Amino acid sequence: MKRIFVLLLLVFILLPSLADAQRWKRFRRQIVGGAGVTNFLGDLGGANDIGRDGLVDLDFVATRPSLMIGYRYQLNNFIFLRSNLTWGILKGDDANTQQIHRRGRNLSFRSGFLDLNLMAEFYLFNNARGNLYRLRGVRGRRGLNMDLYVFAGIGGMYFNPKAEYQGQWVALQPIGTEGQGLEGEDGRYSRFTFTVPYGIGVGKSIDRYWAVNVEFTMRATFTDYIDDVSTDYYGRENMRQAKLDGGASQAEANRAAILSDPNIFDQTIDGFDSNNQLVDEQRGDPTDNDAFMTGMITIARKIVKRRRSRPKF
Repeated sequence: MKRIFVLLLLVFILLPSLADAQRWKRFRRQIVGGAGVTNFLGDLGGANDIGRDGLVDLDFVATRPSLMIGYRYQLNNFIFLRSNLTWGILKGDDANTQQIHRRGRNLSFRSGFLDLNLMAEFYLFNNARGNLYRLRGVRGRRGLNMDLYVFAGIGGMYFNPKAEYQGQWVALQPIGTEGQGLEGEDGRYSRFTFTVPYGIGVGKSIDRYWAVNVEFTMRATFTDYIDDVSTDYYGRENMRQAKLDGGASQAEANRAAILSDPNIFDQTIDGFDSNNQLVDEQRGDPTDNDAFMTGMITIARKIVKRRRSRPKF
């Protein structure tokens, strides 16, 4: 009899906790939307020093907008799966740096992008709210009242770098500014690449359905051509002549020559100097792929799984 009493006592003590621990299953699906900013880390622009890897070469002036929509699914108390579609603009401009060699190179680009990814989130701290219905005078569990989580995954990204020429934005990949696609040279690079997103987030539940999060995401990529810059100069005159030989007009050939090398050291009135062109000299750094980051404020709406109605008698 004593054992039965102890067992019943344990059941009454643990039952509320077990019910609370399983409540998340009714709220395991979420729709997420967000807005924020993005910043590019690559060959163009950067800080006022020789190009370095990572955040030390961040160019704040090149920050541009970004939007995101996603779907989150909770596996257990600590792990979520999530898929995001992110749109944004990436930009880099040598005019933003005071480092003499990069500023003199005078290259610039902008590119819209679409990134679709699948990530896993691991929650270091879970939000602990008070009583479920916030009844006055009723005390409930108290904790940090915040979520802290890390995440990582894999994705695919489309990009299309462009540069401004005489007031118009011109796609650079079809030109082959480093000789790509021309006779005896490598083929043009792909405008699709895989990405590896990873980052950290902090969240706050507004009520049982809505939550606000702040997230910082880095994205490593498998290309060095998001900014259309990676290897060596092909040469202004070489580019102009190759385009003319390929059937381009004089205006198209001149445009390709200038976009391949607009450096301010050798420019003449017509845009290029055939007697003093840069050929096979360093234009970018092929040993370090491009990366970019996003900072987002997101709003999540939980999709409630309705309980099956019980039969009425």
